[in-house]
Amino acid sequence: MRLRHLHIPSLPRYTTVSDIQESIRRQFLSAKSSSSSSDQPAPPPTLLSFTPHPTYTYGRRQKLPANFSSDDQTTIPGLHPRLLQPGAPTLSSPLLLPDSPTPFIPEIHSSPRGGLTTYHGPGQIVLWPILDLLSPHFSSPLGVRSYACLLEKTTISVLRSLFSLSTFTTSDPGVWTGPESHPRKIAAMGVHLRRHVSSLGVAVNLDMPYIQSDDVGRNPWSRIVPCGLDREVTDVGGEIGRDKVGAGGLRAERPLVSGGWDLRKDDRSMPV
Repeated sequence: MRLRHLHIPSLPRYTTVSDIQESIRRQFLSAKSSSSSSDQPAPPPTLLSFTPHPTYTYGRRQKLPANFSSDDQTTIPGLHPRLLQPGAPTLSSPLLLPDSPTPFIPEIHSSPRGGLTTYHGPGQIVLWPILDLLSPHFSSPLGVRSYACLLEKTTISVLRSLFSLSTFTTSDPGVWTGPESHPRKIAAMGVHLRRHVSSLGVAVNLDMPYIQSDDVGRNPWSRIVPCGLDREVTDVGGEIGRDKVGAGGLRAERPLVSGGWDLRKDDRSMPV
């Protein structure tokens, strides 16, 4: 089974890509509801890839109050304690990132995934496969756990083949590197299924130079407790050298998507 690849360039808004994703998923769901395959053919399995405008998302277990205000830090779940100090910046305060002449204003959005607050933005590649896990192209159907495991194993394989980077999984979602006694998250994973049609996927940190800094004006991760876990985050550039990744991860982005990101489990193979 081949995946159609759609890349959305130029730091799109997270909500823009979410709308594209949902439109494609509705096509899958309409096809599943049709009495005949000729009535509403399903779209091809699709991979959306993009690097979004800086965005914080929170999971479906988290609830923002009706009177939510980004200026009131006490109403935002998942904040790092440093943002609760008097005079601290807010989650949506300007963010100065490398190679950008002007600061970004981060957006804050809900997400149907599990897990807690996380960040997406420049220096990261987000990969969202949209496919039917009950497709007859599979020798047996995939459930949500086996699909999540497949995404993690695929990411591990790609990071090893492209960057000779050793990574692994833990009891927490995502892909990790470093010593197992003190792992650092290099890729986040979150999925959502509706009638076995997938959305969301994996976000790989490629080149985020300030990822270890406590400077809340430059490091977006320093404003939150990523995914609610008291663990470090890292990026490919920080692990293997930034010159091997390219500014913003742009040198690695295309081969990551087109050259290696294949979903494989047993005899199920879906090359991009």
